[in-house]
Amino acid sequence: MNNQSAPGNTILFHAVGDVGPRRVEYGEDPESLFAMTHEKIKEADISFCQLEKNLSTRGCLQWADRVTWYGRISPENVKSLVYAGFDVISHASNHCFDYGPESLLETIDVLRHNDIQVIGVGKDIAEARKPAIVERKGIKVGFLAYCSVLPPEIEAREEKPGCCPIRVSTYYEAQDFAPAMPPVVITVPRQEDVLDMEEDIRSLRKQVDIVVVSMHWGIHFVPGALAMYQPVVGHRAIDAGADLILGHHDHILKGIEIYKGRAIFYGLGNFAEETPQHVKPPPGVYTKRLSNMHRKWKLEPGWERYDGPTDKRYSMMVRCVFGRKGIQEVSFLPAWINQRAEAEILSGKDPRFQQVLQYIQPWCDERGTALHVRGHKVVVHCQA
Repeated sequence: MNNQSAPGNTILFHAVGDVGPRRVEYGEDPESLFAMTHEKIKEADISFCQLEKNLSTRGCLQWADRVTWYGRISPENVKSLVYAGFDVISHASNHCFDYGPESLLETIDVLRHNDIQVIGVGKDIAEARKPAIVERKGIKVGFLAYCSVLPPEIEAREEKPGCCPIRVSTYYEAQDFAPAMPPVVITVPRQEDVLDMEEDIRSLRKQVDIVVVSMHWGIHFVPGALAMYQPVVGHRAIDAGADLILGHHDHILKGIEIYKGRAIFYGLGNFAEETPQHVKPPPGVYTKRLSNMHRKWKLEPGWERYDGPTDKRYSMMVRCVFGRKGIQEVSFLPAWINQRAEAEILSGKDPRFQQVLQYIQPWCDERGTALHVRGHKVVVHCQA
């Protein structure tokens, strides 16, 4: 896309969080999912999202862990992503292996056949670690993707398909002498995986002007909460040469940190994630709602196609200006998701704009990040 919003020696980058089109299964036009946002996405020279579902007719539902039965969708749903204008997509998530290796590999083929670069997954670990490189106006941008939310056997290995892992160990430590008090949850990233990530970033750093790292990580549905391992991994990625970190998996917005002048978006929330909780699953499928295990809410009438707590409706589009010598500006556009799982980019005059901003402000404050409204965007930088 030939962007007119950035000066001649820079390019504009847009990124959103979790996307999972399902319009074909609903008997609707795939393009309708991005009817309100495709023009804004295409304003950028390069655009990115996280794909949560397999675009496949192959494979079978895996039973090793709690999986999403609706995680496999018709390959025709790729028309949603093409219409939106995404250039690079991460598929490294806890859902990439819901229907096994055949479904994952077909998804990769479908995306590539439609000229979309896919990162974080592959036929083996070497392919899963392979970056995507996109050049616009002589500026080269490199992308890598990793996943820390890992059901059994989801990670890629030699001669085994899967995602690129950063595995994490979890420990529990008592913080009170009284019985039954909540423990401290200690999470530690596996050293060899972090070292592999650092090697990937350093290698990519030599080839490009900007390095963007996608992370499927964190604590889903719990407002503001970060796991201990997230800042550790994020900081080490930046120390190795990353310029921007895009986090997802939480399905709600999380805080933003500026570390050594580089932004870490801990959770971009959903953007176009269709979750058919109103549709009856196949017989024998595990149906317990994981989200309700962490947080309770009541389904509101009219929200059957996109249910959940109110803050699941808040979203954002990351907006960055890239130059040959680094990122010149980091900002985001607040967004709102409707009952049909469709995002709408908000005007600065819309009351919902302030609602989204006020939601994430406390967690940005905790990490020393300042947010300043400029027109219809929110500029991100360190607090003075």
